[in-house]
Amino acid sequence: MPTKTPVPDAPPFRIRRARRGDAESLASLLREMGYPQGSDAQTVHWVISHPEIEIFVAADTQDRPVGMVSLSHRPQLRLRGRIATVDELVVTESWRRRGVGRALMQQVVERCGARALSVKRLEVGGAYAVEEVRAFYQACGFVQVERMVLRYADLERQHG
Repeated sequence: MPTKTPVPDAPPFRIRRARRGDAESLASLLREMGYPQGSDAQTVHWVISHPEIEIFVAADTQDRPVGMVSLSHRPQLRLRGRIATVDELVVTESWRRRGVGRALMQQVVERCGARALSVKRLEVGGAYAVEEVRAFYQACGFVQVERMVLRYADLERQHG
């Protein structure tokens, strides 16, 4: 994929698929998102090889991930097609406001399009919780919809 630098004078980066060797970088990015345990190599390898999950990274000129987006997609009966969800989007602090997040989201939108996955609905959960995050997603073309999410808490307690 070509280098994408939408902000003038921003350092060059390129968007590529995550690889097994990115496990530590992905864990570090997840910690920056507020998940103190990040992830482990086994889980990263499992997710990367899963047919309904894709992770794209923005890599600097030394090919080190400076941002990532995780996309889940699956068929859904009521949509009579595929639904996709952005699960995680994070850019390391020193690379923020340089077009990296927007380029990652553009990659997701292109991947969800008719030439690839033909997704009928693309969603981001929880984006409305923080004003700055909501504004970012709205600038990327997302609209806020009202909905409620319920979780089965016993599973979370069991796997704590």
